[in-house]
Amino acid sequence: MNKNIGYKIKELREQKNISQENLAFQLDVSQSYLSKIENGTIEKLDFLFMQKVAEFFKVEPQYFMDDQIFQNIVDNNHSSAFGNPYSTITINNTVTDDLVKSLVQNQEQISQLMEMQNRLIEQLLKK
Repeated sequence: MNKNIGYKIKELREQKNISQENLAFQLDVSQSYLSKIENGTIEKLDFLFMQKVAEFFKVEPQYFMDDQIFQNIVDNNHSSAFGNPYSTITINNTVTDDLVKSLVQNQEQISQLMEMQNRLIEQLLKK
């Protein structure tokens, strides 16, 4: 079964016995927005939001992607006449790992640039 990201968030939330309202507050989003994510109405999520979710639940961001990658590969291989889906999964998980690492590095660089920008603004305001 292909579990979407919202389902996984809901599953983690329920395992920790956290209300939807409390989690929404912790993630700095509205309860209705979180509800839409959990019920699958909103499927495309911002990387920063997913990073907050992963940090809150202490899971790797890839946790939310694994089943979707697996399902997409299996679906694609059922329509093709060749290939072992498991060898493809390994390759795609490696690509996903590299992509997640790259996104995290980019986010760190953005954070550093924002800090520099804030310091410059502070300096300008002091003058």
